[in-house]
Amino acid sequence: MSDRFVLGAPLGRWQTNCYVIGDRARGTAVVVDPGEHGETEVPTMLATAGVRCEAILLTHGHLDHLWAVPGLARALDVPVLLHPDDRWLWDDPAAAFGAPAALLATQLGMPPWDPPTDHLQDVRDGQTLAFAGMRFRVQHNPGHTPGHVTYLGQDLAGAAVTFALGEADRGSDAVLFSGDLVFAGSVGRTDFPRGSTAALLRSLAETVLPLEDDTLILSGHGSDTTVGRERATNPFLREAVDHQR
Repeated sequence: MSDRFVLGAPLGRWQTNCYVIGDRARGTAVVVDPGEHGETEVPTMLATAGVRCEAILLTHGHLDHLWAVPGLARALDVPVLLHPDDRWLWDDPAAAFGAPAALLATQLGMPPWDPPTDHLQDVRDGQTLAFAGMRFRVQHNPGHTPGHVTYLGQDLAGAAVTFALGEADRGSDAVLFSGDLVFAGSVGRTDFPRGSTAALLRSLAETVLPLEDDTLILSGHGSDTTVGRERATNPFLREAVDHQR
């Protein structure tokens, strides 16, 4: 049995999926998209698996995906990886709503935003990251946000998957951590500031469509799915095919 694993949990009021991907034999892991309540939930997930965190990987800069990052990055003393085209959201998460920064405190109850920029590192399209003895290929997928990326876990075949919203119990040869690029039956919104439907369709065509049908998709919201299922049923993927022609 593989020592590699994926633990997933929907966090906070937006039910943003946070994932811990690691190797129990090595005792290390990475965390993807620690949203609201992640500052308490993620350490519990790490302790349950008996691993320490090596890095925080962000698919994009929307607040529901990075809410817990300031506290976690400092407490765990790990780098935070984000595409530079979403640095504007790192600096001011309220910009995602086209609203003043005071919105975070007055309407969402968030403490003053104090991002740990000294921990921030850029990721780029085509880069391969190595954490917890595994490789993660970065692909830039603008559309939902300008700096949205996905992480393709390339060493997770047979890894145990534990996710309350999912059906899969084992990883595939490649596992796509898709953020808000694609969901089961849907895709991320493009009506936020700097969103683009045309860019999202291109990103779907370039990122999702080339993958094998049995590729497991673990997205930013909702249940797990596979590329084959989305290819057959997701109307936005069909539109992406038409958009290529």
